[in-house]
Amino acid sequence: MSSSVLSVAKFDLKKMKTVYLKVDMEYDNRKNAALAILSKLSRDLLKICSNFGGCLARPQRDLCTIMLIIDSDKLENEHLVKHLKEHHMTVKMECDCDSDSIEKCLPFAIFYFMEKQKWFRIGECFVQDGFLWWKQTNLPRIQIHTHCSSEGNVYIKFSAEMIRIHPFDHWILDSDERFHDFNSGPISRRIRPRWVSCLPKLGKGRIVKIHRKIPETAPFESYDQMKSYWKKTYGYDLPPSEPEVYYDVLFHNGETMLYPLYCVLTGTPEVLENRVGKTMTSEALALFLKAFKEASIVICGSVLAPEDQDCQAVKAYLDVMSMSAINSSKLKKEEKVTRKSSGGGHEEHQKPYEIRKIYPKIPVGVKRSISSSSQSGLPIVKKARPGFSVSVD
Repeated sequence: MSSSVLSVAKFDLKKMKTVYLKVDMEYDNRKNAALAILSKLSRDLLKICSNFGGCLARPQRDLCTIMLIIDSDKLENEHLVKHLKEHHMTVKMECDCDSDSIEKCLPFAIFYFMEKQKWFRIGECFVQDGFLWWKQTNLPRIQIHTHCSSEGNVYIKFSAEMIRIHPFDHWILDSDERFHDFNSGPISRRIRPRWVSCLPKLGKGRIVKIHRKIPETAPFESYDQMKSYWKKTYGYDLPPSEPEVYYDVLFHNGETMLYPLYCVLTGTPEVLENRVGKTMTSEALALFLKAFKEASIVICGSVLAPEDQDCQAVKAYLDVMSMSAINSSKLKKEEKVTRKSSGGGHEEHQKPYEIRKIYPKIPVGVKRSISSSSQSGLPIVKKARPGFSVSVD
């Protein structure tokens, strides 16, 4: 893996505001696809605000709020106010901007703006365009880790590695016979539930139904409408040809969603650590940094322009902060056996009891094993095997 930590921008935190926008999820049945709606609205805010200095926006985990970071003097912009009113969003809370808010919101904006450079999101990383229909062994993946100091200095750690993606195929479910029996419509027979990973966030779910065509109960009328949805919501350019099948995926919250064949994987991407050299990852990192500079991302009036010099101090800090803490409750504790002495009140360690091996008794007339005592006066009895007329040892 190749990595670099570069200084990309400096924000004036005193001039920036953090605004929490409340989204009306009852309008137009938004709650049926809450996360997708919030993702699209956040992307729309990034697009609108790019015309007057830029901003940061990110969906929140309560599935009804968007965090918006913007210059305080741009908060009353007429285009922004009009956009919030048209999409039924209101200001829930406003506070001063801090470095922690920037660290949380910056990756979402970088994912959005890098789509124009044909780098797309898989999980929390970037993968180059074409991965939806490529079946190649070595695929470059770029991971970013953002850090913002209390003074507003923004650093990004770029890490490159090579991965392999395993698309999901229906034959894994042993359902080939069902595809020969039907020319169209759903595969109505029962299938084995199978855990899969779904793009773009690699969320875990179980396939519960397979369709040859988009079902009537789905929110999409055609494949073209599905392509438009994936483009506006996640930035994905689905392949032009309609997939062979569609999957109904059941998630932990009990809701199902229809996915095309291209967006379902057997699991998380496989990291190729020992099969590629450092030269390949270095070239992939250089290619991404070139595209990052060409993107000319503007956030709150500042252009994200990575410097050429690697920041070793920040790199060491991020390496330490990324370490996972050891859970002391899972460590095996040494148990001490104590007993009171007969002469006083103090305690002393007691030696553990010796474990004695107990062997079964050998019945009379049976020869002992080699490890046993060989001083046995009993004669060796030869037994006749069935089917033979003579005794066999």
